[in-house]
Amino acid sequence: MLILQILVALSILLLGRFFFFSFVRKDPLYVFILRYGGFIGITVLSHYYLGNFWAWAWIIGLPLLGLLVHFILYVLKVSTF
Repeated sequence: MLILQILVALSILLLGRFFFFSFVRKDPLYVFILRYGGFIGITVLSHYYLGNFWAWAWIIGLPLLGLLVHFILYVLKVSTF
């Protein structure tokens, strides 16, 4: 199950990089390594210490939360920035 969770997490990260490349193309290598390593690291730790449910909640929930926040702020124009 852990291998499947890691593959799904990597797939989500790569899809995000593909769709939002214009925002992350100038990030230095260490930011790329920290972002991917941190997401995969938290996935592995949550699998071992919290269980499968919370690992899936992390893998699916965090990207969906990010999409929801950006949808509210930018598409619905609620942002005050």
